[in-house]
Amino acid sequence: MIHLTVDYTKKTTIVNIRDIGGIPVTHGQLKEKTFFRSGELCNISPYDSSFLEDKLHLKKIYDFRRPEEIANRPDSVFEKIAYENINLMSTAGQANPSLKNMTISDNIESHMFDAYTELVLGHSAQTGYHTFLMELVKNPQPIIFHCFAGKDRTGFAAALILKIAGATSDEIYRDYLQTNEDRKEANKKILNAFANRLTPKKLAGLEVSLNVKSDYLEHAFDLITQRFGGFDDYLLDGLNLPKDYVAAFQKSYVI
Repeated sequence: MIHLTVDYTKKTTIVNIRDIGGIPVTHGQLKEKTFFRSGELCNISPYDSSFLEDKLHLKKIYDFRRPEEIANRPDSVFEKIAYENINLMSTAGQANPSLKNMTISDNIESHMFDAYTELVLGHSAQTGYHTFLMELVKNPQPIIFHCFAGKDRTGFAAALILKIAGATSDEIYRDYLQTNEDRKEANKKILNAFANRLTPKKLAGLEVSLNVKSDYLEHAFDLITQRFGGFDDYLLDGLNLPKDYVAAFQKSYVI
């Protein structure tokens, strides 16, 4: 299910962008035109810049990438949109879902599960998601959040927002898996670029890593249950959010 209008997907060249609002939740509907997710916002065209600023009226960008990723491909600068980097995976290593690690990992399935373990249990991920989620209730406004591909760090952030809002598992997984459709063309370009630089085995692994599987998100939610006892306890003890966080979030964003 895509909640953006046809014009959004046809006219903008930003990869994997969509509005995660508009879906039914427990006590109503998650606000539309408030939470946008995407891939990186590097080398944005004048049209896309105007699209984000003047059509979506975004007020802030949250970039979940590591400093090394940002140095190589920094986000474009916008006159009307504030920017914040929240590095969710500050520990160097194979678990980081950057393009570089996607091309060097020997066991891509293990790499992907490790990445989602880090997103749930890693100190920088817990601190980063705490910061991100707290800012949402302190200053409600239209935002966009992204990483490199907009699939793992961003995908888990979107899943958290949707679950906090009261979305069903079906809705959460539907949005999560939409990435595979929305990244088809971009993934083809990446695979073509690496076709003569990687072994067939690594190229096949790269193709796997450029997509998401429901198993990855399921692994994250299973870890939450195993380590914290449930989602509410994860918010409280893992992300250090206040006890009334869900109520405060829903008051601001569920209509």
